Amino acid sequence: MRKPVVLLVNGNSSRSVTERLAALAREAAPDIDFVPLTPKGGPDYVSTPADVTLAAEKVVETIGDAALLHQPDGCIIACFGEPGLAAARSLIAFPVIGMAEASMLTAMQLGARFAILTLGEDWPSMLNDLVRSYGVADRCAGVARIDGTPQGLLADPVLAADSVASAARQQDASIVIVGGAALTGLVAQIGPLSGIRLIDCLWASIAQITALIDYHRMAGDCTARHLLLKL
Repeated sequence: MRKPVVLLVNGNSSRSVTERLAALAREAAPDIDFVPLTPKGGPDYVSTPADVTLAAEKVVETIGDAALLHQPDGCIIACFGEPGLAAARSLIAFPVIGMAEASMLTAMQLGARFAILTLGEDWPSMLNDLVRSYGVADRCAGVARIDGTPQGLLADPVLAADSVASAARQQDASIVIVGGAALTGLVAQIGPLSGIRLIDCLWASIAQITALIDYHRMAGDCTARHLLLKL
């Protein structure tokens, strides 16, 4: 059986971030054929509601073009703001996963309440809106902002890991989502924290897309067997 093909679409128009995400994804899931994609003409880093709107258009265009070329089994929008997620799902038959939704689903499957760590001044309010829109506000203990910029933390992974670990210990939740493309990979670097389970948003996205691809295959097999029985 061939490897499942998954589009890995960086919501930020930054090739270096795309390459980093692809390396982390391939290390985490070598049995998946990831196709890394960087939208053209979007913001280098999605940090405001206006950025999300612009990025959404570019992400949907990128997924549409790549779908024709690669015939993928699924897609991950590798941006915690999930630009273009709803639009992509309305246009495309294969599963499309957003980092925030996948992380929240994973957190709820693992425990009672979760907190979210993120970057940027606008992101806490934006993510609180997203939590409410998904109807899981009662399961979210809060959204906290980590000091620093994406560029600065990417350049200093030791500082980034220390900042995330320190912030996680201050949350009123035993499950803490580390949310944002710039923060992916830090959970493995931090290691276990006493009484806290950290969720890497990229790992959660890979786990959810793998489950959906497997489900589609099982559902397809069941449908085929049903048709054969009718014959």
